[in-house]
Amino acid sequence: MQKRKNNIYRELLQNITSKDLADGAWTVLEKLHAVHIPMAIGSSSKNTPLIVEKLGIGKFFDAIVDGNQISHSKPDPEVFLLAAEKLHQKPSDCLVVEDAEAGVKAALNGGFPVAGIGPAKDCPNVNYPLLSLSELLAVEGHPA
Repeated sequence: MQKRKNNIYRELLQNITSKDLADGAWTVLEKLHAVHIPMAIGSSSKNTPLIVEKLGIGKFFDAIVDGNQISHSKPDPEVFLLAAEKLHQKPSDCLVVEDAEAGVKAALNGGFPVAGIGPAKDCPNVNYPLLSLSELLAVEGHPA
């Protein structure tokens, strides 16, 4: 049943494009990339490569870690720890941007500062509650 469900999901993913990104996401990615901020995707989904390809955002990321490379899903911090390792960064020098409670917990469990957006902005211990991705450009210490 799970395999059938994933096949249906993958069929639906065939129709996504960069127009399906959150408002302002493309601009934020461009600005961060332009000032050479190392960026990674840390997702528990095994469909991450397809999603990245369909959204056309792969050029912005220096590393992609997904469910195919980890043994433990969020709230375990494994996905974020591996992403930080691939970026050659300490967790405390990274910023995880999360839209789900399990991801916020994973970031905090791994020693990462975390920006919460959407429902995650109201999670306990979020360092930066965001109403929109464009607010990332104003996060303290950001050079853009």
